[in-house]
Order: sequence, then structure tokens, then C-alpha cells
Amino acid sequence: MLRDYSRVLEIDPTTLEIVWQYTPKEAGFVQPLDASRFYSPFISSAQRLPNGNTLITEGSNGRIFEVTREHEIVWEYLSPYWGTGQHNLNMVYRAYRAPYEWVPQREKPVQVPIRKLDPKTFRMPGAAPLGRDREVVVEGVKARGEDAAFCVIADGEEVKGLPRAQSSG
Repeated sequence: MLRDYSRVLEIDPTTLEIVWQYTPKEAGFVQPLDASRFYSPFISSAQRLPNGNTLITEGSNGRIFEVTREHEIVWEYLSPYWGTGQHNLNMVYRAYRAPYEWVPQREKPVQVPIRKLDPKTFRMPGAAPLGRDREVVVEGVKARGEDAAFCVIADGEEVKGLPRAQSSG
């Protein structure tokens, strides 16, 4: 079977059944439209961690991330190192989580949880505040819903669930 997406599988070796998987569906992508957003045609890997999470290397995109058994991303890294010339990519061959004990010369760092960002309210410093700066009403055009900033319908056009627009002129 040909696929335009990657997947990580945990297979029961005695029954050969899939016990756990991470695919574009589990990543929250619309299928089949966005399935290729989780795709690496080569140099990738996965490692089950002692805490039950899975470390996934999406190698051809230079992405390493950790997901819980419930498919929540808890950590992510994008390689900032890009090749030059013909191979201008930020590929990562493979990644493994190494225990702190493997570097006995250093003290074990204190891990501090980072508050999850809410994309609906998060703003970079200096960014515009939420909401519209101004609104321009164009006569003869009806919005598709309450907050349809760029989605409009022409006067007289019918949209499922909305009353047929009537011409006022």
C-alpha cells in the first residue's frame, strides 16, 4: 500500500496486532488533506521511553518530538542546522534520549515544566492585540458566520444553514 504519510507502530510480537500508533490522524491533521504534514521518506526513528512516552525523529524535516500514550506532544525540537549547496536541508539522522546518569561528571538538572501556550491568546512581545483594528462593510455582501473575517458570500447566494440572502436594492 502506498502512503503519503509516516507512522510509528507498536506491534504485539505474539499476535502481530497494532497496540499503539502515531499517524497524521493521532497528530490531529485532517485526512487526507494534511496527512503529508507528518511524513519523512527516510532517516527516521522512534524510541519508547521509560516513562511510557515515545520519542519520534521525523528525520528529513529535522524534527524530534516526544508524545504521550494519548498522543499529546510534550516536547519538540526543530534542528536549526541547515546543509549548504545541493543538500540545503536540516535533516536529523536519528535521536535517542540518553539518561542523565550517562554523564556522571554533571549534576542531574532540575526539570521545570513549561506552561503550554494557548494559540488563541498567545502574542509575541510587540505584536498587535487580539481582535480587529477596523471593519469595512461592503454593501451587497453577507458574512459566512459570526466571525468570518475573510469569508463572504455574494448577495443572493445560498449557503447551507443560512437563510437565502435578499437584495436590498
